[in-house]
Amino acid sequence: MREKCAVAAMTSSLSRDAAPEMYELLFAMQHRGVEGSGIASYNQAGVSLHSGPGMVRDIYDESTISALAGNVAIGHNRYTTSSRDVVHNQPIVDSSIDFAFAHNGNLPDTDSLESHLQNHNFRTQRMNDSEMMSSTISQLIRDGYDLPDAITRSYDLFHGAYSCVAMHDGTAVAFRDECGIRPLAVGQTMESKVAVSETCALDIIDARYLFDVEPGEMIIMRGDTIDRQQLKPANPKLDMFELVYFSRHDSYLYGQSVNEVRYRFGEKLADEHPPTSGINGDTLVVPVPDTSVPAAEGYADALGLRHRQAIIKNRFIGRSFMQPTDHERRTQLRRKHNIIPESVKGKDIILIDDSIVRLNTMPRLVALAREAGAKTVQVLVASPPVRFPDYYGIDTPEQTELAAAQLTIEQIRERSSADYLGYLSLRGMIEATGVKQDKFNLSCFTGEYPIDIGKRTREINAPVSMEGSE
Repeated sequence: MREKCAVAAMTSSLSRDAAPEMYELLFAMQHRGVEGSGIASYNQAGVSLHSGPGMVRDIYDESTISALAGNVAIGHNRYTTSSRDVVHNQPIVDSSIDFAFAHNGNLPDTDSLESHLQNHNFRTQRMNDSEMMSSTISQLIRDGYDLPDAITRSYDLFHGAYSCVAMHDGTAVAFRDECGIRPLAVGQTMESKVAVSETCALDIIDARYLFDVEPGEMIIMRGDTIDRQQLKPANPKLDMFELVYFSRHDSYLYGQSVNEVRYRFGEKLADEHPPTSGINGDTLVVPVPDTSVPAAEGYADALGLRHRQAIIKNRFIGRSFMQPTDHERRTQLRRKHNIIPESVKGKDIILIDDSIVRLNTMPRLVALAREAGAKTVQVLVASPPVRFPDYYGIDTPEQTELAAAQLTIEQIRERSSADYLGYLSLRGMIEATGVKQDKFNLSCFTGEYPIDIGKRTREINAPVSMEGSE
């Protein structure tokens, strides 16, 4: 699973350019999108933009940051769920009116938005959802509305998940859909006001966290002021996968430390799935890097077991162009993951992962552990089975490619060749968060979509089993 994307907005004092700190914000949120990045800045001469494909550190240098003069800026890191064409990089800029816009999320139903734009003589065939949102707002600015009013008048046309930032005429705004599916937080330094996708980005510029943008809310940053405007009644449904996988360990969601919630996932796993081989000196808990490390620690600590990071992950792996023979599959696996044999030989291994999606990785890891001499291999997953696709800005495969939609838990265990397979129950996951169940989007697990997905509903089928989703 991959998500789409990271956004940030900043206003600084008149004597301070925003772009240098915007770079730091995007660098801190690199994990939310690695395909491209962009920064748009504003001063009295207009909007400047620098964007490109790749990682933050590769796109910007001292000269490009210096060219982004202005005390207002927005930024975006991209992982796309649709076209990978650099034409669709963000922020989206309309230089004729000095407007810029960036979006994290996805609109599964754009019918009314497309009709609105077509009625205003826009060609929407090659627009993605973000570009349609941007065009709608910019047209209203052309009609004489200021940025906050333009967003207010556009809001009901946006059907889906969105945490957005925009800027125009020295004003920056940030706003969320009424369910707040994707996160958005606000902070400040002595000289700046900032909105970011994750609180971990605030730390890198020593910004103090102020509050989350509420679902259905828009915040307006002008100079030293922050105004708040509720555009639609809030119906909070934060995406649970932010806690399971996407957000960085050092971020906070719903006032909870992401790291500590993941640790409690592991404690709940220990209650629900103690070691099948018993607890002995040969039992070793091993996380699948990186998100599952806190869950593995929680599981091990709850049962008094040893844990070690015995799996090495290559973070620089690219795509493989080799044909999938058995030998080449093993080579590709070792490109991505390898196991330290001395750590697992003769041990009863408990592998802990954050989720299983296509069932590509786990069978290979189990095979590597056995090749390295593990006596038994138990697999535990720190979330319930993923049985339904996401339509809110996460790059999930079609339902036909989701292992738990097509197979029972026992069949998944057999395919992975594990001695035991256990998932964290939905109830246990919710309890570990300390937040009520009705505050989350759980659609990947339950198939219940809090925001209408329109015609995409026809793509959903009943899974072969719903065990583990209670």
